[in-house]
Amino acid sequence: MGESFPESVNLVNNHFVNVGKSLAEEVNNKYCNKNPKPNFESVTFNKRDSFILMKTDNEEINNIIVNLKNECSAGWDNITNKILKEYKHILTPLLCHIFNACLEQGIFPDALKRSVVIPIYKGGDKVNVNCYRPISILPSLSKILERIINSRLIDYLERNNILSENQFGFRSGKSTADAVHTVIDFVVQSLDEGDRCLGIFLDLAKAFDTVSTKLLLNKLEHLGIRGTQHNLFESYLTNRHQCTKIGENISCTQAIEWGVPQGSILGPTLFLIYINNLCGLKLSQGIIVTYADDTVLLFRGKSWSNVFDIAQVGFNKVTEWLTSNVLTLNAQKTNYITFSINNSTQPTSEFRLLVHDCSDQITCSCRSLDKVPEIKYLGIILDQNLNFKRHIHLLSAKVRRLIHIFKNLRHVADPNLLKIIYYALCESILRYCICCWGGAHKSNIIVLERAQRAVLKVCTFKPILHPTSELYRFCDVLTVRQLFIQNIVLKQHNKLVFQHLSKRRKDIVCETNIGRTCFRQRFFRFLGPYIYNTLNKVLIIYPKTLFECKKVITVWLKSKNYDETERIISVTS
Repeated sequence: MGESFPESVNLVNNHFVNVGKSLAEEVNNKYCNKNPKPNFESVTFNKRDSFILMKTDNEEINNIIVNLKNECSAGWDNITNKILKEYKHILTPLLCHIFNACLEQGIFPDALKRSVVIPIYKGGDKVNVNCYRPISILPSLSKILERIINSRLIDYLERNNILSENQFGFRSGKSTADAVHTVIDFVVQSLDEGDRCLGIFLDLAKAFDTVSTKLLLNKLEHLGIRGTQHNLFESYLTNRHQCTKIGENISCTQAIEWGVPQGSILGPTLFLIYINNLCGLKLSQGIIVTYADDTVLLFRGKSWSNVFDIAQVGFNKVTEWLTSNVLTLNAQKTNYITFSINNSTQPTSEFRLLVHDCSDQITCSCRSLDKVPEIKYLGIILDQNLNFKRHIHLLSAKVRRLIHIFKNLRHVADPNLLKIIYYALCESILRYCICCWGGAHKSNIIVLERAQRAVLKVCTFKPILHPTSELYRFCDVLTVRQLFIQNIVLKQHNKLVFQHLSKRRKDIVCETNIGRTCFRQRFFRFLGPYIYNTLNKVLIIYPKTLFECKKVITVWLKSKNYDETERIISVTS
C-alpha cells in the first residue's frame, strides 16, 4: 500500500483474490501423501428427498425490495437500493420474469456475480495488506435473487433437519448467546459430576475464502440438491469476478476460483453446509460447537491424563477433517483451556496437545497448542474457573465509557429519550449473554452495578451518594442482578413444553436437579428451573405468554430491593 496507484491497487486485489487459493494449495501440498478424502457419512439424510426451487412472484420480490437497507452502497452497476424502492412498481414484474427464468434454467447471471471490494483497516501495520478486511459490495439485484434462493434453501435444510444442532451461526432461532450457553453448560455439567474438562478453541485461517467449490458442490448433491437446482448453485459459485477500490482508484477485475462470496446472502448458508460434517463427527466424551468459523471442541474425562488422551484423539480427528476439506488451522492462534472449580485442581505442565502434521505421531516433534487461562469467545471472556471476574470488569469499563456521552445528552434530551438511549447503549451491553455470567458472585456483580448506577446518576443529575434504591425506583430500570433473573426466567419459560404441564404439580413446573457442588448453583442448568419454580409460586407465570410473563416479572422485580433480589437466587435461604 506504499506503492503508487493504480498498480498497488492491483496488487491488493490480487492478494484478496488468491489468499484462499494459496492457503488451499499449501494444505494440499503439505498433506499430499496422506491423500485424505472428504467424508459425508456423518450427515444423516434421506436420499429420496430432493431440493426444489419454487417460482417467485411479484409479492415476494416487492417485500424483499421494501426491506432493503437504504444506506447500503451500490455495486459496480451503481443501482442503489433507493432506486429499486422508488421504481419498484415498474421493476417488480420485470424482475419476477427474469428471476423465474433463472430458477427454471439453473443460471445465475454473470452480471450479478461481479463484486467491488473495499479494504477496511482492522488494526496492526497499516502497510501490511493482511491487516485489512475485504468488504465485498455486490449488486443490489444480486441480493434480491440470492434472498429468494436462500429462503428456499434454509427452509429445505431446516425441514429435513440437515444442519447439526450444534451449528448456531446464521440460523433463525439460534444466536451467539445459545452457542456460549452450550459451551458453558457442557463444562458446568462435567465439573459438577467430578470430571476434568478441557476446551480447544480453533482458529481457522480465512475459512470463507478457502472453501473448495468442487467439494461444496459435491456436498450439495449429497444433500439432495440435484439437476437444475444443482446447476444453479454451480453457476452461482463459478465464473465470479472482483475488483478492489481504494478511494477513487479501482483495480483490474480478476476471477475468483475459491471460497464462498463474502458480503452475499447465500454465502453464509453455503458455508454452514460446507462445515456441517464437522459438527457431525463423533468424538469420544466430547462435543463440537460452531458459530460460523468459530469452533470449540470440548472434552471430559475422569482424570487429566484421561481427558488429554481423549482430547488428542478427538483433535486429530478434527484436524484430519479440516485437511480433507482444504481448511487451514492457524495453530499459533488455536488455544486450549483446562476448566476446574478451583486452581488447585489444574493439571501440571507435563500434559500437552500436539498439532500433528507428520506421519509418525509417536516420535514426532510437532508443535504443541498454547494453554491460556482465559479466552474471548463470541464476545464473552471464559476463564478457567468460570467466575467471569475478568469479563465483568471489562463490561464495567465499557459501561463507564458511556458516562461522557450521557453527560452531553442530558442537557438536550428529555427523560424519555434518555431512557431509550440508555436501553440501546447501556442495557444492551448488560443483557448480552447475561444468562451465562449473571449468576456470578455478588462481589463481582456489584462492580458492574456500580458502573450502571454511575451512568444513571449522570443521566438524572443525581449526586454520587444518592441512595441506590431511590435511584433505581426513580429511573424505573432493573439492576444487573434483576436483569439476570428476568432473562433466565424468560429463557426457562421458552423451553417449557406446555402440553406436559397437566402431569406436574402446578407449583413445581420444572424438574430440578440440585447437583453435587455449589459451583453448579451459579449457572442456568440449576438456576433456570429453581428460580422459575420460585417465582411461579408467587406470580403463577407458567400459563402466560412470553410477553405477559416478561411484563409480570419486570413489575415484580422492580418492587424488590438489593437484599430481596439476592435472596431470589440464594439456594440456602
